Amino acid sequence: MPEGDTIRAAAARLAPVLTGQTIVRAESRWPQVVDQLAGRVITLVEPLGKNLLLHVDDATTLRVHLGMNGRWRLLAPEAAAYGSLEHVALRLYTAVTVATCLDGRVERFRTRERSEVAGLDLGPDVMADGFDPAEAAARARSSTLSAGEVLLDQRVACGIGNVWKCELLFLHHVDPFAPAAGLEPQTWTTLYADAHARMRRQVALGGPRDTTGTGDHWVYARRRPCLRCGTRIRSASQGRDLPRTTWWCPRCQPPTLIPAPASR
Repeated sequence: MPEGDTIRAAAARLAPVLTGQTIVRAESRWPQVVDQLAGRVITLVEPLGKNLLLHVDDATTLRVHLGMNGRWRLLAPEAAAYGSLEHVALRLYTAVTVATCLDGRVERFRTRERSEVAGLDLGPDVMADGFDPAEAAARARSSTLSAGEVLLDQRVACGIGNVWKCELLFLHHVDPFAPAAGLEPQTWTTLYADAHARMRRQVALGGPRDTTGTGDHWVYARRRPCLRCGTRIRSASQGRDLPRTTWWCPRCQPPTLIPAPASR
């Protein structure tokens, strides 16, 4: 499932073969997105949270989001096929490569209007060099949502998806359904610092996402007993606007009891 680490890895593959290249031909299942792109130059490949931004020298930007199942594919120009565009969000032909995004989403906007684009009102990028966990923690504690929902709130900090959400909460013994504001500031700071370190390490290592070091997940999509305590892993839908399945261990992540207000 594409998350911030997936996007960084894709950017690392795409930047060397796209930056500075002239677009010879551009295709998409949404033709208006690639209108008049031929002849333009890609000036920058920018990862941002779960988004990949391709800056073009006509002062427009292509925003690519992989959604649940999107992926990038690179082919040599002579190996490229001119097949159906049914699954093609974006296909860019240059002199050195053909870069294709399959099963994702793409939109194009004027670069100067970036701050007005829906979905790009994002918090700090967890993957960024200068990411500040304490800043993200302060944002998290001001939320009225649960801990699990806040980790997925890209306006608090962008880049964390459902897999890393579940795994991080398990690793730090946090109840996914606890009110975010009720967790200690240090808990949030530690969560975001660990997200930054683990997700960047995943990019450096490459390969399938591995949160345990053994090629497995601690709780995400785990239909077997907990690797730590043997308790059955549970799952439930969480969130209102865009509900996602949360996986957790009820023993390793016991419910957080929020003290009642003192009586007068």
